Amino acid sequence: ARVSLRVLVGGTERSIDGRQLRLAPEPGAALAFQGRSYRGRLSVFVNERGSLNVINELPLEEYLRGVVPMEMGPEVYGRLEALKAQAVAARTYTLRNLNGFNAEGYDLCATPRCQVYGGRTAEHPLSDRAVAETADLVLIHDGRPIEALYTATCGGHTEHAHVVFPGKQSPYLRAVPCPESGETVFAG
Repeated sequence: ARVSLRVLVGGTERSIDGRQLRLAPEPGAALAFQGRSYRGRLSVFVNERGSLNVINELPLEEYLRGVVPMEMGPEVYGRLEALKAQAVAARTYTLRNLNGFNAEGYDLCATPRCQVYGGRTAEHPLSDRAVAETADLVLIHDGRPIEALYTATCGGHTEHAHVVFPGKQSPYLRAVPCPESGETVFAG
């Protein structure tokens, strides 16, 4: 079946053949969608259900500027070294999970299912610094990026990966104490 998009340009309806329409900002500008500002391009993709996916296409390091402050808010966790650890984990997660939603026209979702992404609107100088100071650093095991799973809260102790995700046996995803809010956890 032929797929096309109908768009209004200056009050005139136009038909564009294909599943995808890419929108690029003027030099030095950003694009906006649903009240958020985004770096790079926005792509409108007609998925198999006939609805639209709006996708932000941009370089990895710019993407991380919109992830790190959403996953570990610099206003709450204002320690540069902690934000740098988050930047490395988020970068590793991204590289490991590229093409995860290929049939939908994108790599990663912008929700807690993948990594929360807030675009340019979410950026913060401290998390930007953490991303810049860890540029290109990833966690590797057996020659490839690890499955860098992380969570916003741990309840005082994490769990072995195979308990939460049956079939995932990773020597680096081990249960550890996880003190929250500066509390000390004692193992007995």
